[in-house]
Amino acid sequence: MHLTLANVCVDIEAAARIGGVLMANAVTHSRVPEYAQIPTQWVLLQTGELLIQVQDPRRDFPDFDEAVTWEPAEGEKPRGLWIARELGAELAFAPTEAGKIVQALIKPLEVPALDFPAVRHTP
Repeated sequence: MHLTLANVCVDIEAAARIGGVLMANAVTHSRVPEYAQIPTQWVLLQTGELLIQVQDPRRDFPDFDEAVTWEPAEGEKPRGLWIARELGAELAFAPTEAGKIVQALIKPLEVPALDFPAVRHTP
């Protein structure tokens, strides 16, 4: 709701889905108990880009490059980070003292320039 009220220039439904993918990925692969808290941050940058970060306690991300570049074979169900990438997210991760942060950067939508006719102001 905050993104809608902030009048951001990103696809909010896609951003919500990307956030969900990052959270599901953290829950599935971080080996945390079911009751664990997994912090997430959404930051709207001055450039209009939206940054989504999910932190989990596991420091490493085995085969990150493979996970990010994975493509479903014909007839195979899309999954995980591929979905986030398909929705326009640029993905990265970095280890931290508390584990790691996986982030998605979402660029603003291209807004077509409006070509208004010239208006002559005459008193």
